[in-house]
Amino acid sequence: MSGEEDANPSIERDRYAKEREMDIDPHIATTIVENIKGVLQHDINFFNTEGRVIASTDPTRIGTDHEAALLAARTGRIVAVDAEHPFAGARDGINVPVMQGDTVIAVVGITGERARVEPFGNVIKKMTEILVRENLEQVSRFDRRMMMTNLTNLLIAPQSDAAPIGYLASTLGIDLDRPRIVAVGRPESKSGGDAGATQDGTYDALDVLLGGNAEHLYTIYGGEYRLLLDAAHFTPDGVRDLLARLGDAASRINGKRLAFGVGDTAHTAAEYHRCYRQARTAALWSVFAGDRVRAGMTGTTAADDTDATGTVVDGEVNTGVATTRVMVYDDMGIGLALCAVPDDTAARFVRNVFGGLTEEEIDEANAVFDAYTRHNGSISRTAEELFLHKNTVQNRLNKITRLTGYNPRELADHTTLAAAFTLRRLMNMA
Repeated sequence: MSGEEDANPSIERDRYAKEREMDIDPHIATTIVENIKGVLQHDINFFNTEGRVIASTDPTRIGTDHEAALLAARTGRIVAVDAEHPFAGARDGINVPVMQGDTVIAVVGITGERARVEPFGNVIKKMTEILVRENLEQVSRFDRRMMMTNLTNLLIAPQSDAAPIGYLASTLGIDLDRPRIVAVGRPESKSGGDAGATQDGTYDALDVLLGGNAEHLYTIYGGEYRLLLDAAHFTPDGVRDLLARLGDAASRINGKRLAFGVGDTAHTAAEYHRCYRQARTAALWSVFAGDRVRAGMTGTTAADDTDATGTVVDGEVNTGVATTRVMVYDDMGIGLALCAVPDDTAARFVRNVFGGLTEEEIDEANAVFDAYTRHNGSISRTAEELFLHKNTVQNRLNKITRLTGYNPRELADHTTLAAAFTLRRLMNMA
C-alpha cells in the first residue's frame, strides 16, 4: 500500500530516533578524519546522518549542509558529485555511507576529481567503519568504567542509596546478591609515576587479569584501587595471586609500587562499607609493614616463610617482577588495635609522648629506637647498623628518656614509645 509509513508517523519517529542514537560524536569524527587524512591526501569531510559536516580537514565546511551526503545516508549507497551530478552545498568528490550492520551511522566524503577519488571509495568505507567501531568500543568501555566507578563508590559509601545502586547494577548486569571479596590497593609512596596519565593501561590490565567477568566490580579512584571481587571465582590464595599480579602490572605501567589490603567478604549491599573500611585499613598497615620489612624488621603476618615466585613472604607476594604486599585484615596483629585508634585520640597520645620535640628530633629518636628494637636491645649491633659509636647510641637513648620521660630500656616505657612512634607514622601515611 502506497504511503504506508506516512500513515503511521510513530514508526517514522521511532526510526528517526534510532538513527539519531547512532550519530557519531564530533570528537570521534575529528579523530577519524585526521587518521584518514594521514593516508589519503585529499580533503575529508565527515557527515552525520542529516548530511551536516561535523568534522573536516577544511574547518570552513564544519556546520554546513550537504545534499549528496544526505542522499548517501538515506539510501545507503555511494553518491558521487561532479559536473553531471551537482548537489547543493557539495563539491566534486564522492560520499560514502558508513554502516554499522544494516544501519547508516555516518557519511564520509572525499573531495576531489571524481575519477581520482572514486577508486578509494570502498577502502575509505572499510577504514572508516573500523575506526568508528574502535572509537565506539572505546567510548563504550569508558561509559562502563564510569558506571562501575559510580556503583562501586555508592556501595562502599557510609550511607547507601538503593535507587541509583539498583539502576546501575541493572544497567551493568550485576547481581548484588552474589558475595564479593573487598580489596583495596594504595601506592606505597606518594612519589613516583603519574598514575592518572596511565590509568587506562591499568584498567586494561585489570580487564585481562579478571578475564572479563562482568560480576567483578573495580575502579581506580583518587589513586586508590577499589575491588569488589566475585567470591565464587577466588580462593584466599587466588585473591593474593591476583592482587600480586595487579601490583606488578601497576608498577610497570605507573612506576609505583602498590600495597593491598583485603577485608571480609560482603554478602549484602549493606556490608560493603564495613568490608571496605577493613580493606583500606589493611592496605595502610600493609604499607607500614612494608616499611618495617625494608628497614630490616620482622613482618607481622603468619604467612609462609618462603621466597619462591608467587608465594607470600611476611605478607609480600613475590611474582619475580616486583614485590607486592598483600595484607589480610585478620592478619594485622597489633595493627588491628593501633589502626582502630581514632585520629584525634592518636594525635593526642603522640603529643603527650613527644610534646615539645621538633619533627627532626622525633625522626632522630625514631631511627635509633627502631634499630635498638630490631636488635633486641643490643647496643653494639645498633651502633653497627647506624654507623655510630656505641657511646653515641647510649647518648641518643638517654636523650629519648630525657626529652620524653620514657626510657627505651624499660619494657613498659618501650611499649609506650613503640605505640607513639607507630601511631605517628600511621597518621603521616593516611
